[in-house]
Amino acid sequence: MSAAAAGTPVEPAVDRLPAGRGREDPRLAAWRDILAGAATAALRAYRAAWSTDDLDDASRATAGVGVLDRQLAARSVRGRTFHDALPSEGTLAAIAAAAGLCAGDEALLAAAWWTAVDPQLAVAFGCLHDDARRRWATPASVRLSLAPLGVDVPVVVGEASPLVRYGLLDPAPGPAHPLTLTAASADLLVRPVRVDVTTRPVAPRLSTVATRLADLVAAGGRVLARCAADDDREALRDAVAGRLGMPVATSPRSPGLSSLLLTLGRELPAMLLGVGESPPDGCVLALGPADAISPPGWHLVDVPAPALTAAEHEWRTALRTAGIRVAQADLTAYASRLPLGERGIAEVVARAVAAARARGGQPDGDDIAAALRGQPRHDPAGLARQVPATTRLADLVLSAGTREGLDEVVAHARWSAAAHEALHLEGVRGRAVVALFHGPSGSGKTAAAEAVAAAVDRDLWVVDLAKVVSKWLGDTQRNLDAVLGAAATAGVVLLFDEADGLFGKRGEVTDARDRYANLEIDHLLQRIELHTGVVVLTSNRPAALDEAFARRIRLSVRFDLPDHRDREELWRRILPGRLLAADTDTAWAAREELSGAAIRAAALSATVLATADGSAVTAAHLETAVRRELEKTRRHLTARTVPRGQ
Repeated sequence: MSAAAAGTPVEPAVDRLPAGRGREDPRLAAWRDILAGAATAALRAYRAAWSTDDLDDASRATAGVGVLDRQLAARSVRGRTFHDALPSEGTLAAIAAAAGLCAGDEALLAAAWWTAVDPQLAVAFGCLHDDARRRWATPASVRLSLAPLGVDVPVVVGEASPLVRYGLLDPAPGPAHPLTLTAASADLLVRPVRVDVTTRPVAPRLSTVATRLADLVAAGGRVLARCAADDDREALRDAVAGRLGMPVATSPRSPGLSSLLLTLGRELPAMLLGVGESPPDGCVLALGPADAISPPGWHLVDVPAPALTAAEHEWRTALRTAGIRVAQADLTAYASRLPLGERGIAEVVARAVAAARARGGQPDGDDIAAALRGQPRHDPAGLARQVPATTRLADLVLSAGTREGLDEVVAHARWSAAAHEALHLEGVRGRAVVALFHGPSGSGKTAAAEAVAAAVDRDLWVVDLAKVVSKWLGDTQRNLDAVLGAAATAGVVLLFDEADGLFGKRGEVTDARDRYANLEIDHLLQRIELHTGVVVLTSNRPAALDEAFARRIRLSVRFDLPDHRDREELWRRILPGRLLAADTDTAWAAREELSGAAIRAAALSATVLATADGSAVTAAHLETAVRRELEKTRRHLTARTVPRGQ
C-alpha cells in the first residue's frame, strides 16, 4: 500500500458539500469531494486494519476485508439523507434527472469523469487497487469506497444500464472493468446547460408550419415534414430548432443519447432525408421530399411549395434587389421550372450575381439559368448519367411535323405548371410532361431529347436501365423511385432510351416471375403519373409499349428517316465543303437512303480515312465510308452512285 494511505479512518464531510468553485458544476464538484473523501477514508481504514501489532502475515493479508462494510452505520449525517446533501442545480443534476440515474449510477458517472480529469484522484483510486498503474475507477472500487455512505453502487454497467443506454458511459461488464466516459458524455459535462441559438428568419409562409412542428416535437411526438420545395427542408429545420431554443444535431447519435440531449435542450435530433431514405432511430424531426414514406406512429405534415404567383413575386423581388431586370415570361419560366422556396430563390440569385462578378460583368438571364441548373445539385446515384445538352433544336434536320411536335414538347416543359394553376387543377397526378419519341433507329430521337433539354435550360439525365432493373424483388421499384424522385427535385429532363424494354406490355401470369414482372410495370405506370418533371421516352417499337401507358403519355412525336432533301442538308452540315477535295461533293452520297446517325458515322469514317492519307476528303473516301454503312443493313451502293472522274 502506498505511504499516502496512512492514519486513522475518518468520514468524508458530506454535510458540508461545496457549492462549486468558479465555473464548476456544483453537483459534479460535490461528487469530487465525496469521492476524494471516501477514497481517503477507505485508505485510512485499510491502513488501520493492517497496522495492528498482533497480526501475523496471513492475518494481515485479510485484515482489510469487510472493514468498509462495518462503517455502514455512518450512512447519514446529522439526520440528512445522502441525496439531500447534493446540490440540485447544474448540468449533472439535469442529466441525472433526465436519464433517471440513481445515486449509484451518478457516482459511477462522476468517478469516471474525475479520475479522467483529475490525476490526483486517479492516483487515489490506483492506491485503492493496490496498483499505482491502475489509475482509474471501477464499479468495485467506487462501490467499496462509498459503502460507508450507504450508496448502492452497481457492480457492473451493462447494456440495460441507463448510463449505457443514454450514451454516458461505455459498458463495464465486470466489477474490475475500468469506467470510461463516452465522447458525448465528456462534451455534455463541460458545456453549459443551454447554448445560444442563432437562426435565419423564416418566410411567413413557413412560420405557422414551423410552430406546429415545434409544438409536436415539444409534446414528445416524432414528425415527418414532406416538403415539395427542397430548400424548405433546411429552412424549417432551423426554424423549429430556433423555436425550441436548441441547435440542430451535427452528427448521428444513438437513440438513447439523442433522447437525452433533446430532453436537456442541448440539440435537436433532426435529419434531412434524401430520396428513398427513412428517419433513423433517435430522430424526432425528419424533413424529406414530397414522396417520403412516413414510419408508423409518426405525425405527417405536408408542406406545399409556393404557388406560382407567389413564386413569381419572390423571383421578382430577389431579382430587383440584385439589379436584374427580366420579362414576365421569364419570371413565370423560373417559377415553373423548379419548386423552390424563398431561401432557394435567394440562393439562386446570389450565385448568379457571384458568377457574373467573377467574370467582371453584370448578371443576366444566362447567369440565372446556369445557377438554376445547379440548384439543387443532385446525384442520380449511378442510376442515370448526366449528358451535356449541347445539341440545339436549330442543329436538327427534321420534317415540319416532327419539328412542330418538338416545339410543343418545349412549350409544355416551360408552361405546364402555369397552365395547371390557370385551370385550378389540384393535386400532383398528371403533372408530368411525358413525351414519347418514336421512329426508326438513327432518326434523331436521342439528339432531339438533348435539344429539348437545352431549349428549356435543363440538364439531361439518361436512365441506365441495366442498373435500374434488378433481379432482386423490390429493387427495381426502389431504383425507379430513387431516380424519378431525384430528377423531380433537380428539375432535369429524364430520358428513358429504348423505353419499350422497361415499359413493355404486361403479359399473362403463368408463374411467379410473370407476376412480379407485371408488378414492376404497374408500379412504374403509377409512379410516372405522380412525377412532376419532364420525361422523354424513345422507342423503335411503340406498339410494344403497354396500352395503359398511352393514357399517361401527354405528347407523341414521330421521327422519320430523312428524305433526299434532308439528307443533302445533313451531309452539308456534318461534312462542310472546306473539308472536301476540290472535285468532290456530297450530292451523290445524299441519294443513298441513310439515317441521320448513319450519315454522321459515314462522315466521321471518311474524315478519318482522309486524315490517315494526309489529304482532304475525296470521293473514294466517301464511297468507302458510305459502303460500310450500307453493309451494316445488308445493302449495297446504288449503281453509278459515284460520278465518273471522282
